[in-house]
Amino acid sequence: MLFDNVDAISIQKLQGDLSYRSVRLMGATIRSLQIGGALMAILELATEHAKTRVAFEKPIAKFQAVQHNLAKLANETAAAVAVANSAADTLANSPDNERAIFFEASSAKIRTGEAVGEGTAIAHQVLGAIGFTEEHILHRFTQRLWDWRDDFGNESEWAVELGALIAENGADELWPLLTTR
Repeated sequence: MLFDNVDAISIQKLQGDLSYRSVRLMGATIRSLQIGGALMAILELATEHAKTRVAFEKPIAKFQAVQHNLAKLANETAAAVAVANSAADTLANSPDNERAIFFEASSAKIRTGEAVGEGTAIAHQVLGAIGFTEEHILHRFTQRLWDWRDDFGNESEWAVELGALIAENGADELWPLLTTR
């Protein structure tokens, strides 16, 4: 997108320190929240489809395999939403605690990234792959989810960084780090 001949309405300097690391942590948290919201949407799409799609004279939601997949999708969605909300809460309420923000943001990116892989696969299975067609909206959520999980670092990058933090602090510091959240 280009903005030619456009005047800025307001120009202000940002207050405080806004380093690359700070922007990356905020971006990771925001993307995790977006992933959680999109997973909620695909869970709803898959659930509604399962209730209305009929096979062998009954809705596919009545089949145990479909129920199991929807339960797994709900689990992935709930985990992603919870960890993303926790990261956002820490970012909002502990803006000066960079260690806590890093721990929460990295955990959120790792867990939501994992949920994207599992969740999109399940949703497309439940919809019988019609979600890849232009006629169905599922592909739009899937494409955005795949993109968002790589923005501001994917789950593998964050796992390496989080692992380095834990290794740097030693085994004795792991439990306090986990339980002070």
